[in-house]
Amino acid sequence: MRRLTISTDDLPDHLDDRTRFELWRDTYCEWVLATDLHRLDDGPFTGWWDFAGIRNLLLARFQGSRHSITRTTQQVSAFPQERYFLCFNLAPTAFSVSRSGRKETVDTDRALLFSGMEAFSCHGVQSWMSVGIPKPVLQRLVPDVENIAACGLDGTSPALDHLKRYIGLLMEPGALADDPVLTEHVEATICDLVALALGAAENNAAFARLRGLRAARCADILREIASCFADPAFSIRMVAGKIGVSPSYVQQLLRETGVSLSERVLELRMQKARRMLADRRNDHLKVSEIAFACGFNETSYFNRCFRRRFGDTPLNYRSEGGQTARL
Repeated sequence: MRRLTISTDDLPDHLDDRTRFELWRDTYCEWVLATDLHRLDDGPFTGWWDFAGIRNLLLARFQGSRHSITRTTQQVSAFPQERYFLCFNLAPTAFSVSRSGRKETVDTDRALLFSGMEAFSCHGVQSWMSVGIPKPVLQRLVPDVENIAACGLDGTSPALDHLKRYIGLLMEPGALADDPVLTEHVEATICDLVALALGAAENNAAFARLRGLRAARCADILREIASCFADPAFSIRMVAGKIGVSPSYVQQLLRETGVSLSERVLELRMQKARRMLADRRNDHLKVSEIAFACGFNETSYFNRCFRRRFGDTPLNYRSEGGQTARL
């Protein structure tokens, strides 16, 4: 496990406050992300930031004076971070976040999931903790992670609360020995907890406006879609017939989840195709065979959908070992 602590307490006492902040900011930005930091309070700036790398995971914790953090599209392009970051607000006050043209407030005990490949601006940051997970890892565990990242999370949910306390424990000095077997176990445990927490968030988002029988029916529909989406003959009538409701009722319930049937099926097929193309055990299969196995009847349509979704052709994605497409 790799550890690094950056604190204004470690800077020379003879430096003035502005110089102390600038030195701390430059060191911070070098280790975290390409970002711009600005102080918000008039008093002396204090900052204590702790970093821990556990195999492929990045853990971080900050406490200090209020400040703003901005990551521009130019910085994203120049210094990409192919990770998702799950961040907890530990401060007694909220901070605001602007990203993708929308603004949201992260209150105390709330959590925020965002991509290292998106520009953002946070204002009023004071105390937080986060875990960074490689995008392919989290997308494999939580296929709908991109939709979940668009919303704030309830940090008091049992799974998220347990994850927060577990990460806090790991961040304590001497909490984790540099043992390969132990760190591998810790990495797997954190990933499992994140998947559990976001899986619960995924279900909550889908059923937020549904109650009672409608919620139960919707759950049945989603399970049926998940089990049959790769069938080229898949249709809404097939789902409705197995559930015992009308096709119009299926459409109505799915609209209330915010994702239509066609959008949900296409995303499931895309994610399955991406996994199959990246798996060397499928190298004997043609791209057309993989497309058919994922539910596509036409290879040309599959190629267009894949390029639009992941930014590369299926053939190029496979030849690069599943590393070049935009995830």
